[in-house]
Amino acid sequence: MMFSQPSPASNDVASVPAPIGGLNAKDSIVAMPETDALVMQNWWPQPYGCSVRKGYREWTTGLPAEGATLASWASASGTQKFFVWAGANVYDISTSGPVGAPLVTGLTNSVWDWVNLVNSAGSHLIALNGLDDGIIYNSLGGNRISAGDGIVANTWAGVDPKNAVSPTVHQHRLWVVEKNTANGWYLPPDAIQGTFVKYDFGPLFSRGGFLQFLATWTLDDGSGATDHLIAVSSRGEAVVYEGINPNEPENWKLTGVYFIGAPVAGRRQHTKAGGDQYILTQQGIVSMSAMLGSTKVTDRAKAVATDKIQFLISELTSLYSPLFGWDLKYFAKDNLLILNVPSVTEGGNIQIAANQITTAWTEFRDMDAACWGTYGSTPFFTDFTGKVYQAWTGNKDAVKLDGTGGTGIISSVQQAYSYAGKGAVQKQVGMYRPVFIITNPITVKSTILYDFAVQTLDTPTPAPVTFGSLWGVGRWNVSTWGGGDAVQRQWIQAEGMGVAASIRMVLQTETEVLWVSTDYSFKIGVGLF
Repeated sequence: MMFSQPSPASNDVASVPAPIGGLNAKDSIVAMPETDALVMQNWWPQPYGCSVRKGYREWTTGLPAEGATLASWASASGTQKFFVWAGANVYDISTSGPVGAPLVTGLTNSVWDWVNLVNSAGSHLIALNGLDDGIIYNSLGGNRISAGDGIVANTWAGVDPKNAVSPTVHQHRLWVVEKNTANGWYLPPDAIQGTFVKYDFGPLFSRGGFLQFLATWTLDDGSGATDHLIAVSSRGEAVVYEGINPNEPENWKLTGVYFIGAPVAGRRQHTKAGGDQYILTQQGIVSMSAMLGSTKVTDRAKAVATDKIQFLISELTSLYSPLFGWDLKYFAKDNLLILNVPSVTEGGNIQIAANQITTAWTEFRDMDAACWGTYGSTPFFTDFTGKVYQAWTGNKDAVKLDGTGGTGIISSVQQAYSYAGKGAVQKQVGMYRPVFIITNPITVKSTILYDFAVQTLDTPTPAPVTFGSLWGVGRWNVSTWGGGDAVQRQWIQAEGMGVAASIRMVLQTETEVLWVSTDYSFKIGVGLF
């Protein structure tokens, strides 16, 4: 038997797009698409590349405690107000600066649910916490909502505001949840006070539990778009109703009861994005439109929006499910879906975020957020030191009120392994060059890993920058870039060899950075088989 002589090593080149598929905690590390990432922190995957996330700056300082609720109000004329609940007080933070005197004092806690209802009398913000009299704010100012006959101004009959949570507007009606029961309560259309009528969802909760929250969902099943009311139990059942008037059977129909998994603690684990309703449960972030399972709506296989990072979500919910701080928010202007994840470690809160255009996921670090909110169309968050920050702005973190200070944003990534189109043959990467579009110099630390290793890298220290190094004499693992608003692609030396290669990279930047691809120059050795 004769064997062919092994072929000598040959040179080849390949270009791999940046990991626009985002974080992948689902697929095998061996079979993961090369446009995904094993590690992705403070990168923002977009259709045309990955950019370093935006920074944040102080908006309000001097709160007596961490802000646990952010709420916004807007009138028909365009006037806007922004409020924060901190400690036992409520503050108006519509204007950036040191906090002023509180608007409301003596509250039991600062964790409140709120909704805006607009009727012929104007726009009304209604807030409840299940312990204190409610709060209502409109163009006439703020007032407390108390139990009464429903006729005297700012009184409710039927349900005591001190026992009510989760205010929701559905088909012009204000709904609330009676805490620790399976009861929902609703008012006549467009009313903000009066006598509530009870609706018992308990008989439909076959797994038991209480009514944790109410939400709305706009569904188009092929017969036209209609709003649905969702009642979610503490044991993970979602009861869905279609209709306008619960008192009229012909106008009120049970659409279905779905098991979606037990929700995490609190009532901030759901958000509306477009017409869909996302709910964070132990199954992940569930899309109600997909959960319907109808071929007229969507593919049943996409019922869990976090499918690609399901194992990560499951691990986080298992560890931290009972903690305060879970907060799911959608910021439409930036196509940004953020899940705030609480931690038992001081300073350890992180965010799992998705680009709603590409559905790619990533992880945000260094924003120790207690809760999130929107003012205008801009994201904001509170921290645990008495500050409110404007998020998704600028290119530095923790910028001061006066615009000074701030730190560079540290971003970290390990791209999925690539065979560079050559299959199971040994490869030795001699040089590689990440391709960036930047406006100012950045500092990069990187290395090439082989055959499915995972490794951490130290954060590079920003330093004076030259325009890279000559071919063949650059320092392994370290590259600096220079130059203006342009494409930057400097060759970096690599070491080692293996069948599959992955770039591991850490940046610390104070400028806009877009990573579009990585080029590899490598030698191909003899086949393994």
